[in-house]
Amino acid sequence: MAAIFFLAAAVIAPNSAHPASGEPIELSALPTDSNALPDRPVLHDIAIETVAAGQEGLELSARLTEDGGLITRPVSWTVKGADDGQTVYSGAVPVADVVTAPGDYVIDIKYGAVHVAETVTVVKGTRLIASFVLNAGGVRILPRIGELGLPATPSLSLVYALSGRHKGELIASSREPGEILRVPAGDYRVESRFDTGNADAVADIRVKPGLMAAVEIDHTAGLARLAFVGAPDAEVLWQVADASGTSLPPIRGLSAEVVLKPGAYTAVAKAGGETLTAKFDISAGEARDIILGN
Repeated sequence: MAAIFFLAAAVIAPNSAHPASGEPIELSALPTDSNALPDRPVLHDIAIETVAAGQEGLELSARLTEDGGLITRPVSWTVKGADDGQTVYSGAVPVADVVTAPGDYVIDIKYGAVHVAETVTVVKGTRLIASFVLNAGGVRILPRIGELGLPATPSLSLVYALSGRHKGELIASSREPGEILRVPAGDYRVESRFDTGNADAVADIRVKPGLMAAVEIDHTAGLARLAFVGAPDAEVLWQVADASGTSLPPIRGLSAEVVLKPGAYTAVAKAGGETLTAKFDISAGEARDIILGN
């Protein structure tokens, strides 16, 4: 019968902090691997099981907090040789069971925006059972326009770190309102904007290990519902400008919803060589129908 020896939990000191980037970086400026510099996890507990030669390996699991249960959602695991860098296992499962030769290995763990790494050793005739604490929580972002709620126009939410070794960096982003983003515990700034319009909103939050921070981020804005009445197959180009003459990016289509800061605006619809114009004001929390046609 195989014997299992349990070892005391070990706390792994973090890597030396790399300098923060200062101002938040633009989404388009992110490197291909936005989590290229992993943090170090806490080893919750380790057990060593004696096995027959050729059955050596690893059993890997993760927890959000030290006293929390095992994560039951898929976790991305990559196991590489510490010396040659060769990948011996890669998969997205709650618990990874890896058969591998004795030696030193780098365990790379990704769970949402959480990225941690650790080096372990598999001794001849043993199977290492290791559970890692990710020290992570979640954030759920729901952008709104006051009492109007969530408009149909697509939105973008950006999450920047305000603390820790990744201070100033873009940690996560989402185009799905209400999506739960899994991030390391810490302080964050959430920036919200809509694809069409000029309104944006910012909120500072704190994410605690094992908990979810729900953010209903309200935009001080109104909603202009643009509609062209005419030939259903008309190619319409909308241009919206504020009172200072600053224009929003053009919008194509018979209709569109535009999220606008309170103020005075001009909407121009170009269709079939004809140009139609409407001037309007909009207040915070107001929805206005701007209908143009021939």
